[in-house]
Amino acid sequence: MPETSGSLRGAGAEDRHEQANSFIASPPPRSQEHFHWGRALFESFTFLAIEQAYVVKDDYRWVVVENGVPFNHYWRDYKQSLSAWVHSGWDDGDPVLYSYVGHPIQGALTEYIQIQNHPKGRDLELSNTKAYWHSRLKALAWNAVYSTQWNIGPLSELTVEKYGAAARSPWNPDGSWPCTQRRCVTGVGQVDLVTTPVGGFAWQLTEDFLDKEIARRVEGATQNHFLIDVTRCALNPIRAGANILHGKLPWYRASRDARQVYLSRHLEENALAKGGR
Repeated sequence: MPETSGSLRGAGAEDRHEQANSFIASPPPRSQEHFHWGRALFESFTFLAIEQAYVVKDDYRWVVVENGVPFNHYWRDYKQSLSAWVHSGWDDGDPVLYSYVGHPIQGALTEYIQIQNHPKGRDLELSNTKAYWHSRLKALAWNAVYSTQWNIGPLSELTVEKYGAAARSPWNPDGSWPCTQRRCVTGVGQVDLVTTPVGGFAWQLTEDFLDKEIARRVEGATQNHFLIDVTRCALNPIRAGANILHGKLPWYRASRDARQVYLSRHLEENALAKGGR
């Protein structure tokens, strides 16, 4: 009888150890979990509010150019701005850094907002699989919708700063005002509507690549929490911003939370130590 009870205790310990490893290795099933629309829309609106706060601070005099009222003659100005956008061509007069770096960054962040609220996509890392590409193309679609709203939507930069409206006259390409040259700019153009989703998609894929190929190698080579966290943030700065909007730490990864990595390694080392006795 003592041997039997001892063997049962040993079997129970092994079962518990296997269950612990199984819990860490396999994320809980999410077949019944759907896309978190409320949370994704809230995070997108929060990001929009941050961006609009910046443009209001930067160009406040144009926001209140008519009688000191931010949205005085809203629909009239909006229709005028849309008409100016349709006939504006490619360039909107912004510096190259804004159009070809800043807007792709905006696109990448909005893609990560979609990804972190999509149960079937948030755990996926870069791979040439149908599931991965399906997830990232959905994020690209979210990016494109947000980009369209930001550029020409009813709550866009165009409406807040009165770009293209009669109340805001054109200026010179070098930023000086009023326009005295033959070629004038109005702050509206098609460039951002293209560079934001296309550049954002490329940026997001690059961060996924760096996370898998470099950050994971650092995690496998050290148990230094600080080094791992800094590496993740340095290689994925835009994902870090999206994490903060999601209420997570900047270095958080849904696919491999740091605590699970360390706990898994600790259990493996203990199992090897017990097996060697």
